[in-house]
Amino acid sequence: MTTLTVTLASICPGGNHLGFAITGAKSAYIAVDLSDLTAQITDQDADIFCKVVARMAKSGRTMAQAKTLLQSGVTVIV
Repeated sequence: MTTLTVTLASICPGGNHLGFAITGAKSAYIAVDLSDLTAQITDQDADIFCKVVARMAKSGRTMAQAKTLLQSGVTVIV
């Protein structure tokens, strides 16, 4: 099983710039404008998200196991 944890790590004094820490299978620090959180999810966003979920499903599994998991459906709850 692959795990990613996303934590709001910082907010600028004006409140319009956010910093997110990602830990787990990938470690990173991502700077985001507040407006990014209110924008509609684009086709490109959905494409990238789907690929990340599929990679997470494959991690530590055979292709057959990942296929079975993905065919049964992966639910992401926030």
